[in-house]
Amino acid sequence: YCKGKKMSMFYVGLLHFNEAFADDLRQKLNALPILHKKDGTEVKIETDNITIHEVSIHYPTKYNLILDRGSHLVKHAMGVFVAFAFRGIYIINNPLSFHYFIANKDVGYAMAYELGINIPPTFVLPPYYTRGRPYPHCQELNWNRIVEQMNWPCFIKPAEGRGGFQVHKAYNLEQLLEYYEGSGCEIMTVQKAVQSPYPWQVRCLCLGRKIIPIKYFFKGEPEYRFEENFLTPQQGLRIIESCQILNRLFGYEMNSVEFIIDEQGEPWAIDFNNPIPDARREILSEIFYNDYLAAMIQRISEIATQDIQYPFLPEINAFAEIARMPVSREEKFQLARQVAQKYYNPPV
Repeated sequence: YCKGKKMSMFYVGLLHFNEAFADDLRQKLNALPILHKKDGTEVKIETDNITIHEVSIHYPTKYNLILDRGSHLVKHAMGVFVAFAFRGIYIINNPLSFHYFIANKDVGYAMAYELGINIPPTFVLPPYYTRGRPYPHCQELNWNRIVEQMNWPCFIKPAEGRGGFQVHKAYNLEQLLEYYEGSGCEIMTVQKAVQSPYPWQVRCLCLGRKIIPIKYFFKGEPEYRFEENFLTPQQGLRIIESCQILNRLFGYEMNSVEFIIDEQGEPWAIDFNNPIPDARREILSEIFYNDYLAAMIQRISEIATQDIQYPFLPEINAFAEIARMPVSREEKFQLARQVAQKYYNPPV
């Protein structure tokens, strides 16, 4: 008790590896004043870095919430976090979604398409090598059908892809086959290149309920450029609503989503499984870095004060029901948007 009022501690654990952003976030969370729940209960947030150690299957962690920016590098943490989530510990991002969808981006493309989001034509290729030998069915691939839908150029990239690793742009079938044969044991995707009149893309930082569309240049070192009204109102709305659907489909509260605007002004989602968005101050610039911090602090504060129950699984079944409906893709998009709005615009 504190001055006759109930006081509760809300413990936040950060998993990261020498990341300045997470250190800044920890300091700012610990410096927050006392927060209050609706019933008047006072809440103090206390944040520290998670240490990796042996864990019993019934380990009683002190943390109420874990912000995961590192379990993709520590397999030991994956299973531990799933067990924590099963018991109700709030984890950003959902560990089941995090590790499945980041390793199977091809599945994400298929699910997003079924909900009416613009996805470029995409094919999934079996690994070229299996057990050290060329995959026996590679000669059965219908390259003519692939070429007819892709045109040139197209991109070939791993289904388990991060940070632009092993992404190649092919300008003819000979190049495409060369990149495929050099892909080893990876499942690969081939995706049509969206023709755009602009040298930039749109990268959206999705942090809690906040979505920030940014003009993004990616040639060598990425550049985030602040510019207001660089999208039309229609483009901005479609992009934000697409992000909302994608994030709720995958259970992400921390993500970045990339779009390309085509020659007709339509946005196409080309990458949306980035559950640890780049948080380097020198890349983001001061304005977006501060937005990033503020949005995460806001979401953690909401969870601490509103007793939000943690769902073990994202709302995949609700979206699957929409995908199976015998209606147009645009109608599916609007229905999926309504499901996503339950998170982004909750009832007061």
